[in-house]
Amino acid sequence: MLREDPRCYFLAIRCLLAALLPSVALAQPVAGVYRCFSYNIDGAGGSCRITPPLVLNADGTYRMSSEKGTYKLLDGKVVLSESRTRGPGKLEAGNRIVFEYDLNGKRYTVTYLCQNCGSGK
Repeated sequence: MLREDPRCYFLAIRCLLAALLPSVALAQPVAGVYRCFSYNIDGAGGSCRITPPLVLNADGTYRMSSEKGTYKLLDGKVVLSESRTRGPGKLEAGNRIVFEYDLNGKRYTVTYLCQNCGSGK
């Protein structure tokens, strides 16, 4: 029997929301290896699968080629501390990070897909 304690109702509502909205949990960045899937520069693009991966470590650090730093999630976007070119990357469906930025007068869109999420690498 539930008591008339507001905390019991709060906990029940949280559990119900977690069950009904599983996609909310997927909105969090997942540690793992993200491979570049595609790029687009002012409407022209292609595959970038041979470029170095973006590695998000479970401890909050990241590596992309020689670039190393920390990452955090702010308003559904992944922010890389040492990235001087890219802005924040939008996390989509929990397994895709899309960077959109301007460089030298051109609009870039670069998409990374998770290759090995949850590994802690």
